[in-house]
Amino acid sequence: MLVLISRLFALISLAGLASTAPHSGGVPARISTASAEAIAANDNRVPAGTLRRGVLSLNLEVRSGGFHPEEDAGPGVEALAFAESGKAPSVPGPLIRVPQGTELIVRVTNPFKDSALTVHGLSDHNRRAEVPLTIPAGESREVRFKATIPGTFFYWATTGNRDLAGLEWFESALNGAFIVDAPGASASDRIFVLGAWFRDGDSTLSKPREPQNVMTINGKSWPYTERFTYTQGDTVRWRWINPSVDSHPMHLHGFYYHIDSKGNWQTEKELRGDESPQVVTNLMLPGTTMKIWWVPERPGNWIFHCHFTFHTSHFLMLPREDGHADHALPSATNASMSAPTIKNEQPHRMAGLVLGISVMPGAKKHTVALSTTDVRSIRLVAQQKTKRFGKFIGMGYVTQEGTAEPKSDSVLIPGPLLILKRGQPVKITVVNHLPEPTAVHWHGIELESFPDGVPGWSGSPGRIMPPIAPKDSFVAEFVPPRAGTFIYHTHNNEQLQMGSGLYGGLIVVPPDKPYNPDLDKLFIVGGAGPADSLPDFQSPGYVNGSASPPPVDLKVGKTYRLRLINVNPDWRVLFSILSDSSFASWRPIAVDGADLPASQRMLRSASLLTGPGMTADFEFTPITAGDLRLEIKTMLAGWIIPVTLRVR
Repeated sequence: MLVLISRLFALISLAGLASTAPHSGGVPARISTASAEAIAANDNRVPAGTLRRGVLSLNLEVRSGGFHPEEDAGPGVEALAFAESGKAPSVPGPLIRVPQGTELIVRVTNPFKDSALTVHGLSDHNRRAEVPLTIPAGESREVRFKATIPGTFFYWATTGNRDLAGLEWFESALNGAFIVDAPGASASDRIFVLGAWFRDGDSTLSKPREPQNVMTINGKSWPYTERFTYTQGDTVRWRWINPSVDSHPMHLHGFYYHIDSKGNWQTEKELRGDESPQVVTNLMLPGTTMKIWWVPERPGNWIFHCHFTFHTSHFLMLPREDGHADHALPSATNASMSAPTIKNEQPHRMAGLVLGISVMPGAKKHTVALSTTDVRSIRLVAQQKTKRFGKFIGMGYVTQEGTAEPKSDSVLIPGPLLILKRGQPVKITVVNHLPEPTAVHWHGIELESFPDGVPGWSGSPGRIMPPIAPKDSFVAEFVPPRAGTFIYHTHNNEQLQMGSGLYGGLIVVPPDKPYNPDLDKLFIVGGAGPADSLPDFQSPGYVNGSASPPPVDLKVGKTYRLRLINVNPDWRVLFSILSDSSFASWRPIAVDGADLPASQRMLRSASLLTGPGMTADFEFTPITAGDLRLEIKTMLAGWIIPVTLRVR
């Protein structure tokens, strides 16, 4: 079933990849990772080329080689990559970074004797129609232009007539960052290029090949991605580029980040003032870019990662010589986190699109005083039920009331709605009745590092959160600082556990405004069984725990707060409210639990595309009686779950 999921992540079919002719989708030359040139990981810190008197001269070429996303000497995959002439090829390709107004002279060499090379993005970004650079087989071509538009862009290439969505396995790494700095802009920000390498399996070979998936940040997969150490109160500035065929909802634990710009390889839009979103998760579609900043206000270990569970799962680990893909988690005891130190234990096996962040205490100590007299205590039990999804188990949370433990096979999917008060300390005891370790992440909550929920990582040196072992428990204590719509979900073996039901909604209300279920309507889209159950069961998603949710009654003229949550493990979800022939209208009021400024609360068409880990709140006022349809559609898979809104 994981094969099915990995294929559905691709945007198009790549039939014919086994061919060796480039024009039919194959590798231009036979690549052996054992003997081929090593392709280096590029951390995007050193610009390529020679810059003299306002002119950048750069010679690029395409080379084949072995790409090693884990250890440099570890398992590899075959790929094509850009290289600066005279230097090793790299993933991503050489960084082009110039001041605005620089003239660029870029020469590109195509080494292949039987295929042209088409390069996109090596031009100014002045919104004119781009003219790609085409290099005939075995030749070189030069392009000259002036970089007049500042922004975050990228270049990419193909040996066929494919568009960006068609670049997989051997061509998927043919890209690089292209940054144009405005006058006076600091170049101290960091640049990250997301990578996705996928190759179909082939059962017709004498030694059948299993499907292979690799996902990287600047050419490396967790736990080999670069580690970052900041001091409390620093301002962190990042640029993110997604030239891959996949979408990536990028989630920051513990803090909000601000988006200063969004764009693609051709254009960029600056977002200023109230236009700049404040989020904990942003969905990066294929071919898009974003420039962000954030302030680490609390010390400890944190992560920034894609919220598709497959994109951070151990299924992305490459097989070792013995056929296994076993890794250990890097030690979280070294505060500098400058390089992975491998332990024998594996409390949380992740791979792929994850960055590790350590925040050191600043001069002003950060402390949270937990009241001993006004603490809300909750006992949350994780357990499972056999044959919950056809022949497959389900996992879910239940709350324990009093001293009597809940029935051993009772599960709620989604978990019980947790309603907390802003500013009131909460003490949540998570009890594990599962046969495997688990953990809970309080998604979007600005809390301390230790209870954040990433076992083997959350916390600080000397006090790292352990996985919650079977028959054990963990106490998470925090004070919710703002009212809004949030999520709690497992953060261990997420592909199985979250898909099987370990997720729930978390609402924080102001002290003077209790939760009103008559006017507050929550719609949470989550997993509907483990991935392996999809062919035998129903759909890849549940809405409020059902594939056929009951109608919701509304009244004409009443204003409702619709709280939308997408915590589906591996699907983008489109929420829409429709009448027979058109969209209704709603007013956005909050994103990821953060209230929107007044300028963003404009009435608009009721449609929203979300990625896993995103929440959004809308005000909705029905104006006429009759039935409306809240349509919840999982993208790519194409399943639609309608919820009837009966307006009377």
